Formats: sequence, structure tokens, C-alpha cells
Amino acid sequence: MSTNTEKHILSKSTFIKGTVCPKALWLYKNRRDLIPPTPATTQFVFDQGHEIGKLAQQLFPDGLDASPKTFFDYGPSLELTKQLIKDGQPVIYEAAFQHNGVLAALDILVKKNDGWFGYEVKSSTKAHDIQLHDCALQYFVMKESGLELKDMCLIHINSEYERSGEIEPDKLFKIESIYYLVVALQDEIAEKINELKKVAISKISPDTKIGRQCTQPYTCEFKEHCWKDVPKESILDFTCYRLNERFELFHAGTKRIADLTNWETLKEPERYVVECHRNNGIYINADMLRAFIQSFNYPLYFMDFETIRFALPPFDKSSPYEQIPFQYSIHVLESENAEPIHYSFLASAHSDFREKFIRELLRDLGDTGTVFVYNRGFEKGRLNTLSQIFPQYEEQINAVINRLIDLADPFSKRWYYDNKFSCSYSIKNVLPVVAPKLSYKNLPVNNGELASQIFMQMMKQPSADWSAQREHLLEYCALDTQAMVEIFRFLNTIV
Repeated sequence: MSTNTEKHILSKSTFIKGTVCPKALWLYKNRRDLIPPTPATTQFVFDQGHEIGKLAQQLFPDGLDASPKTFFDYGPSLELTKQLIKDGQPVIYEAAFQHNGVLAALDILVKKNDGWFGYEVKSSTKAHDIQLHDCALQYFVMKESGLELKDMCLIHINSEYERSGEIEPDKLFKIESIYYLVVALQDEIAEKINELKKVAISKISPDTKIGRQCTQPYTCEFKEHCWKDVPKESILDFTCYRLNERFELFHAGTKRIADLTNWETLKEPERYVVECHRNNGIYINADMLRAFIQSFNYPLYFMDFETIRFALPPFDKSSPYEQIPFQYSIHVLESENAEPIHYSFLASAHSDFREKFIRELLRDLGDTGTVFVYNRGFEKGRLNTLSQIFPQYEEQINAVINRLIDLADPFSKRWYYDNKFSCSYSIKNVLPVVAPKLSYKNLPVNNGELASQIFMQMMKQPSADWSAQREHLLEYCALDTQAMVEIFRFLNTIV
């Protein structure tokens, strides 16, 4: 088996980057200064992936690790892999191969009686197209290096796994052979390697226009740079059209929603949305708003959940990536002119908090009155899961579900639309328009993703002092439901 310790041109990660977008590859090679700092939430996802990779090694124990000491020097890793294969080492972790300027490292390489088998670990719950290209590149580099695999497999998370006691890797993971899919991609991989090598060493950036690849299969780290000329109230926000159609319109010169020329042919309410943007105005469907406002009963509860989502289920009777609520905020209006009363819950990070969460939630919500949420499907889904885990509360939980009303409906269904929403009905887009005195901008925790990541870190390090972060979480979640109160009052004023 041959190795080449010269500096590689493409690695597995840069090959995938270039496969998604050649411009992203070129920018990564030539303009890394444009990459923004990695958000803590993104880093947490990376750390979870590393944890999953280590756990998957237990499926093939007693292996030797060929990882490099530094990712800037793979030479020793390549030589060690070569020696371990020569010695007949049955299990190798992070086996490294390089051929003709292309570097690839395989998560787990296993020798069985009939030959070598490759296993790549992914934290997703199923195989995706980009992962097939990832594995196909590894197969190509290994084969060209002189090691022919008998099989190539993906190890991914089993979404149906439910924890009971210690996590069992053989039940948590699924192993899926993708050998024939990988073999079928070999000619395409060889062609793509030649193409991307030229991109990587070119002095001129590819003229790749922004498109679907900027956010799919993941959000590109250069999106902010490439989208710097996308205006506010962009046509790319106008979900009346499919995503590809929006990009076609954008590149043809229709940059903003207000620039649309055939808007009169659109159906309601999209036609009114465009008209709002053309006139810098608002649209109100008074009849639908009136019917909505008249559908509630006092006392009014404004409720919001924050959730965690671990790849490795943290509790018995929990599953991978299950959204588990750890915090709620409730603002209550006893009558039309009453001042809101606030209730809140923030779990302890030391133990399974789910039963305490639902018990206190049911107490704070009482037995009567409308419960407003913002995106009903989310809270309903969490409540349904809790009723399955704790059937003793099922009747009470179902009663709460029957009281839920979605405060987002007037905005998502365009009964009220302001051009400043830019086609979004998220609470963070609506609030600055209807209640500008309230703002998330100066909060240390100002979005649900960050709130989730902080609490998951608390669970991993429960003995640390998290008192300041707990205050920040309480402040953030309380603002969510305070915002809902102000949005409701705004709609009530209109009616």
C-alpha cells in the first residue's frame, strides 16, 4: 500500500465543501479571514459529533488510534496507518490515506477473515446524499492507495432507540452497507477530484451565484460574505414561490419583493403582501382577526417552552434528538385590564426533571382559560410526549392541549401583515414592529438555540457555578411570553 506524505491539496472536508459549492472551497483556501467565529451553539454540535464517534468505537473495541497529533501534519498518521495494516492490526480508528494530493481519514477500519471493512460514523439518523459522496471519496482514496475494501458502511443513530439504563451502543447505532452506492459513484468522484483540485489551486474565485447550496445541506460559513448585497425585504424571503424560483427571480434582477412585476396575478393573501411592500404599508383582514380575538376565554395564559435536544438520550424513556422541555414561562391575564402575573420554571441540571416540569406546569395553568402559544405544533408535540412518558397526567395534559390557541396564526395566515415583517412571522420579526419597546438585542441569551446549548452544558457539568446563566435563561424565556402579551394587546387594539 502506497502513501504520500506531501502536503495534500484536498481533504475529505474540503472535497465535500467544494462538491456543495466550488466558491466555498476557493474561499476556504484563499480567504479564511472571511470566516466568522464559530458560534458556541455550532461548536456544541461539533462536540456532540465527536462524542458519538468515540461511542461508536465500542462497536469494534480494542482498536488502535491513528489520529494525528495536529491536523496540520498528517504525515505520522499516514505512516502509522500503513504500519498497522502491514502488522494485521484488526481494528484501526481514524485510519489515514492519501493519494495524488487527496487526503481521507476513515473513522473505523476493521479486518475480518475475508478482508478489510470500512465504517464511517455520522450523527444523523439516516444516510444523506452528501454522506454518500463523503464515503465514496474515502473508498476512492483507499482503493487508489492499494487497500480494496470488501464493504463500506455507515454507522448512524437509530431514531427508534429508547434508553433504559446505560446507553447500549449496539442498540443506539444502526450499521448500513452503502458499498454498491459508493462503487457506483467512483467515476463521478474521480472527475470531481480533478475539477476541485483546479479550483483549490486557482488564483481566481469561481463565479458561483448564491443559491440553494448556501443553506443546504448546511449553512455555509461564507454565507454572510456572499449575501452581503442581498437587500432587506428580499425576494428570497417570499415563500409564495419555491426556493429555486426565488433565486431565478433574484438573479434576473428582481431583488426585492416590491420589484415583482406579475404580482396582480397572485392569489390572496400573497397579492396583498406584495402590495404592502410596494406601498410600504400594512394589510389587515379585520373579519378574521375579530373572529380570532373572540375565540378566547379569560383567564388568558401566554406560555413558552425551551427545550434541549441531545443526540445521546440523557434519561430513561428518552430517544435520540428528542426535544425535552426544561424551562417554561407563563404570563397570565386574569381579565382584560389586569396586569400580567408571571410564573416560571427552570429545571435543575442534576437529574431527570421531566415529571417535575409537567407537574408544576399543570398547576400553573389551572383548569380553565385559553392558553396562547406561538407555534402550537411545537408545544403540543412536547406535551403529547410527556403524556406518553407519564400516563398518570395524560387526562390533564390533553385538557391543556384542547385549550391551546396559536398566537402566530394572525401573522402566518396573513390576517395582519406589515412590510417590515419581510414575510417572516417569527416572534423576533413581529415584536419589533408591533411592540418596539421590547427587544432581545441586549439580552445575554437572546435565542432558543443558545438557551438550549447553555442548559445542555449545565447538564454535562452540573457541579459548576451556573447562577448567572440561570438568570439569563429566566430573563430570556420571560421576555418571550411578555412579548406574546404585547402582541395580543396589539391585535386586540386593532379589532
